[in-house]
Amino acid sequence: MTAPAATAPLLDGQLIGITYHAVAAVRDRMLADSGLTFHRSVALKAVAEGLDRAGAAERLTATLKIEEPEANALLDEITSAGLFDGAVTERGATLQRSFTDAVTALAERLYGDLPDADREVTARALAHVTARANVELAAR
Repeated sequence: MTAPAATAPLLDGQLIGITYHAVAAVRDRMLADSGLTFHRSVALKAVAEGLDRAGAAERLTATLKIEEPEANALLDEITSAGLFDGAVTERGATLQRSFTDAVTALAERLYGDLPDADREVTARALAHVTARANVELAAR
């Protein structure tokens, strides 16, 4: 008698959550030495990409699903840390490049050998789930 074939799990909120927390734990350990939190790293990325304070705050509210006062508090935090002064500082740019390089290497280790077709299907599915979640948030 043979064992039944294992079936792949279906994409659902639990699987997405478990994956998110595993990747986030690795990311947070990478960030720990820099003094950045994930939210601060997103703020730093926004200003490193050339957004002014208003544009960065808008990106933070949209990406992190936070309110504008919280976004401005994050920008104040990276300003106090010497990473932003109306534009990204040299120290901020160096830190952002270092973190981006580390994340690029991590992504290669985590996703690099997955078939492109699988990555494309997953990306489309996650984009749909994100869009639907954004509709739900807007309705509340």
